[in-house]
Amino acid sequence: MATILDIARLSGVSKSTVSRVINNHPHVSEDSRTKVMEAIEKLSFVRNARGVNLRTQTSKTIGVTIPVLDHPYFSPLVGMIAAKCRKAGYKIVIFQTFYSIDEENKIYEKLTENELDAVIITHTLLGEKKIKQRVRDKIVLICNEPLQTRHLDVFSLDERDAVYSSTQYLLKEGRNQLLFCADEEKTPLQRQRWEGFKQAHLDLNKSCTIQQKLSGYSTIEEGILLGDEIFSGHCNHDGIFAGSDFLAAGLLSSAKKHGVSVPKELSIIGFDNHPICLTTFPALSSIQNQTELMVKDLMHCLLDRLEGKKFPTVRKVYKGNLVIRGT
Repeated sequence: MATILDIARLSGVSKSTVSRVINNHPHVSEDSRTKVMEAIEKLSFVRNARGVNLRTQTSKTIGVTIPVLDHPYFSPLVGMIAAKCRKAGYKIVIFQTFYSIDEENKIYEKLTENELDAVIITHTLLGEKKIKQRVRDKIVLICNEPLQTRHLDVFSLDERDAVYSSTQYLLKEGRNQLLFCADEEKTPLQRQRWEGFKQAHLDLNKSCTIQQKLSGYSTIEEGILLGDEIFSGHCNHDGIFAGSDFLAAGLLSSAKKHGVSVPKELSIIGFDNHPICLTTFPALSSIQNQTELMVKDLMHCLLDRLEGKKFPTVRKVYKGNLVIRGT
């Protein structure tokens, strides 16, 4: 296998010049660069990326944590992050935690062992103190999860306000028997949504009980099954807040099957305003997330951290807006 010394001998330049060419250093004459590139081609030289990484102490790899890959929200979120990282010259490794703290801790071990340059947490079951204990001074950013922290950069939607305002809208429209459908209620995000739902009732002097909350639903299939259970008998609900647009689409499909008129008898609101909202009839009302802006701001902060820039902890909270359509 050819070495840098072999290239230097063939091209007639120093080893340091060869190294600068291989690492795209700008301060190399065009004549020297041409000679080196010709020698590389003749010798079929392959750059040892692992060796470069060991010298620079970087892996050019970003870890991204998600609960499960096929989740209707996390899959497109990771797609946006991956595209931005690739454009910046980084690759990503996706880690599914399966809602397991043990799996989450394994990711942080990889970070502290320098297998990753940074980790983007889109979902966590841990608080700030536990995360900092595991990652120490490594680069970690929170995207999506509204974690309360003073030492980690956080980019998240105001989940509580988004659900609060949407719930109030339904209540003011005369919908008094509302149902709240959560995803995995163990996370801060889902707890904030439930708090917003409850507070909207309290502020309008409406009762709200734990019986109005269901959890563990997020997909179209789960929405259909849940709807079949709700609508097959006497349905007491006149409004449903669905934790995802896909769940809302499933509920709408089931409502039609059981002869429940939407929106005459029942209102449905989804979450994230995915394109699927435009494919149903009637078109689904939903809460507009700010994922694109969130990822843009996240990546700007991440790249600055990777470059070693020093600045105070960043916390950006985005506002979700209710998009009213036919449901």
